[in-house]
Parts: sequence; structure tokens; C-alpha cells
Amino acid sequence: MVKSVMKILVVDDEELICWSLKRSFEKKEGHSVCCAYTGNEALQKMVENEYDVVITDLKLPDVDGAELVRKLKELNTGVPVIVISSHFPQSTMDDFVNHGVFRCITKPFQIEDVLSGVREATGKRATPLFP
Repeated sequence: MVKSVMKILVVDDEELICWSLKRSFEKKEGHSVCCAYTGNEALQKMVENEYDVVITDLKLPDVDGAELVRKLKELNTGVPVIVISSHFPQSTMDDFVNHGVFRCITKPFQIEDVLSGVREATGKRATPLFP
């Protein structure tokens, strides 16, 4: 079976998280990963490129994560979004359900949990799952 290469956008102001996810997806899965360190940078990249999945943190230096998710989904309603964060307020979770977030993963996370979430989001387009 031939694996298809996916384009993944990782949005997190923590360089180590971006580096870890980029390295894991490129080395283990053979995918192409682009990193953005701010919400505005992520939105610009979404305008300029098409991505198969977006992985984003909630706490960014310039944009509220929930607002970023809304804007990302406006730009591409079909792109699966996986949110990684250390804290998920209930109001944000309700908003995510309304905007079709595929999965929320709590920090600190295991890389395999994110890899698995992306496989599910892009392979099956399964029903969204939350912690």
C-alpha cells in the first residue's frame, strides 16, 4: 500500500513542540510539515497553501486559540483541526463542537497520540473525539 504525503500545519509558539512534531511527522510518517509560531502567521500560511490537517495550540501570543480555529475553518471548512493545550475551558470546548474540531489533546502529550489523531482525522474522517 502506498502512503500519501500529507501537508500538515503546526501552530504553536513553543519552538520545541513545533520541532518535535515536525521531526516526528517527517521522519516517522514521511509527511511535509510547516510551522507557524503565531495565529496571524498560521492564517497567512492557510491563505497561501492548502493543508490536509492543522494542529494548533490554544495559547498563542497574538490570537485567542478559539478565534484562530474559527478563522481557520472559515478559510477551509474541510480541514481537520486538532487542538493541543494544557487547559480546555468548557466554553471553548462548546465552541469547538460548533466549529468541527476533530480532536483535543492535552499537554503534555505523547507524540504517538498526535500521530494517531492525524491518521484518524485524515484517513477515516471519523466522528470528533474529545478528552
